[in-house]
Amino acid sequence: MMGSEHLGLSLRIAAVVVPVAVYFLVLGLLNSRRHPQLLSGRLDFALLIAALSPLFVLPALGLAGIAPASVFAAVAAPALAVVLLAPRGRAWVIYNMPADEAREAIASALRSMGVAFKPAADAFHLMPDDATVHVGGFPLLRNVSVRLRGGSGRLACQFQRALAANLGSVNAQTSPMAAGLLLVATGMIVAPLAFMVERVPEIVRLLTDILH
Repeated sequence: MMGSEHLGLSLRIAAVVVPVAVYFLVLGLLNSRRHPQLLSGRLDFALLIAALSPLFVLPALGLAGIAPASVFAAVAAPALAVVLLAPRGRAWVIYNMPADEAREAIASALRSMGVAFKPAADAFHLMPDDATVHVGGFPLLRNVSVRLRGGSGRLACQFQRALAANLGSVNAQTSPMAAGLLLVATGMIVAPLAFMVERVPEIVRLLTDILH
């Protein structure tokens, strides 16, 4: 019984650590590509929720107990959070690109579309469409958030295609932060797995007891 308690604790720790490690791994890979990577705001938010959800789902399951209804609620809650809280369709995130270079890429994309614009401190005002492209981001992770407010759905699709095409022609360098994220992610994945390897005989014994 004591062994199974320790094993259960190990599995819970691994279930929390591994998704966060995979998220760091994805961030590291996105920031080490040859070209800047464009993700939709919804996908970027979904990756974050998938990484953080075990921190809340597992304690909730521990309190509610393992049952079909509780498991369904644990799976549905993160999905519902993505549906309700994720940025809507006109938001993107550019990875592995400084903010000033991202602004140049956005301006180049707008020129390729034939759209007249007026640059501002953190935005581009599109003259004929009464729309605005807002630019923000997190310099430490070398990502830039882009949001289009106003304009038509056709304008949003054209802007996304033009920006993606422009980023595909830009060469990017792997930042020290990306290398650090990859190292941290590798350590977070390897450590729980190495701990679990030592308990393989115990896992086999417990599974055998359950099956018999």
